[in-house]
Amino acid sequence: MIQSLSSGMQAQWYRHEVLANNLANVSTAGFKQDNLTVKEGMPEPGPAGTIAAAAHSINHWTDFSQGAIHETDRPLDVALSGSGFFVVQTPAGPRYTRAGALSVNAQGNLVSAGGFQVLGQGGPITVRSPKIVIGPQGDVQDDGQTVDTLRVVDFPKPYALIKESRGLFVPADVKVAPETATDYQVVGGALEESNVNAVRTMVEMIDMLRKYETAQRAIQAEDEAARYASNDMGRLQ
Repeated sequence: MIQSLSSGMQAQWYRHEVLANNLANVSTAGFKQDNLTVKEGMPEPGPAGTIAAAAHSINHWTDFSQGAIHETDRPLDVALSGSGFFVVQTPAGPRYTRAGALSVNAQGNLVSAGGFQVLGQGGPITVRSPKIVIGPQGDVQDDGQTVDTLRVVDFPKPYALIKESRGLFVPADVKVAPETATDYQVVGGALEESNVNAVRTMVEMIDMLRKYETAQRAIQAEDEAARYASNDMGRLQ
């Protein structure tokens, strides 16, 4: 009994960590919230025919639904309306992101908020003037001249992507290659907001806390009952 309750408390605490991280990123552009379900499994036979406590299984996944698009009027901000990901070059290889707060580094390269080079159809994108305009198909214009087009790719759904830091994703299977995205539009002067619903997440945290406290009280009651039973046995002897 206590083992099952303890397993449930651990699962709820993990749920708390996931929800807290979602809330911490409610204002992070392009952030995709994590979700999980906690299920109690069937009891399994224990040693010498006894019944062991039921284990709790946890299913953890990322919600890739699109966040609201918020206009910023900043020329280097871009959002994707529809499916797909921007591509950036990192020391570990290409990574994929929906976070479009771009800037230009000292070398004139278009870079992500994490400082990684943003890739176009021809590789890293270099600009030479402050007059940058990004069109609805991802075409990057530098002082009226198109220098490249943002590379936008997609993966088979449901997405089997691993979340990394700084809003980056990488395929869970390294053999899976991205395909050129088709069902999207690049929105210049805007950012995709996080898809975290702050109110719903707070409600879920309250629910988690109640379940955790209920299990904690049950364990305390079990401990107390066992202590009383032990004392009674001692008096009978």
